[in-house]
Amino acid sequence: MRFSNFRDLHDVYPKIKEGKLFRSEAPFDFQKEDWDELYDLGVRTIIDFRSDSEREEDNYVCDPRFTRHNWCCLMPETGINDFYFPRLVTKQSSEEEIIGLSSFIVNGYKVIPFSNTAYQNMFSLMETTGDGILFHCGGGKDRTGIFAALVLSLFGCDKQTIFDDYLKSNESVKNHLMPKLLQSDYPQPVKDTLMYVCSVHTELLESSFEAILQKYDSLEEYFDTEYKLNRDLLFKDTFNKLGYKAKINTHIT
Repeated sequence: MRFSNFRDLHDVYPKIKEGKLFRSEAPFDFQKEDWDELYDLGVRTIIDFRSDSEREEDNYVCDPRFTRHNWCCLMPETGINDFYFPRLVTKQSSEEEIIGLSSFIVNGYKVIPFSNTAYQNMFSLMETTGDGILFHCGGGKDRTGIFAALVLSLFGCDKQTIFDDYLKSNESVKNHLMPKLLQSDYPQPVKDTLMYVCSVHTELLESSFEAILQKYDSLEEYFDTEYKLNRDLLFKDTFNKLGYKAKINTHIT
């Protein structure tokens, strides 16, 4: 398969049933054999967290065997319209300019966990389907990474495992997202700064959980309020269709 940042969340946390929830980058350049492989894994629904403008700029044609939902998880009212800022960088960009251009990502981690219709839709879908779900954004590291961390924490995964899975996306950044840039004739300081700001970092994901616990007394309250999730409901047949055993990790920090 052509994914470079793809994983079954069962492999991250075995309490999540194998073949039911996958995270990845966008399936650009997929051929029939790639869609066949994804179908054979049990995936039937694909969730695209990117914005309309991102899809207009860089889209893919989804195989008709899959249901695709375009659920943007960004909030234009906060000034965050997409996470793809490197196109604004030039060879003349200074380190300070690049960091400034990427500063909205830092803010994004603090606001994306709240009032997020895309995430709400995802949890509702997880409650009602028994089929496999693939969720992605562009590189599958930030918006996808935050949602994966929330899912893992909801079902009791330990903090170390959650952050290890999140940081694994840096392998894709280095080996897939950035090679063309690193082989370009951009000045080395520009390359180094772009590599840093396009990577994921522990402090970014920590800021999401810190923002949650500044607003709510616990993760339990956060999930109950933001997603209308009743802890008792999570043990019933609807959620168990996906093989989840819900136990909210209240010790994420």
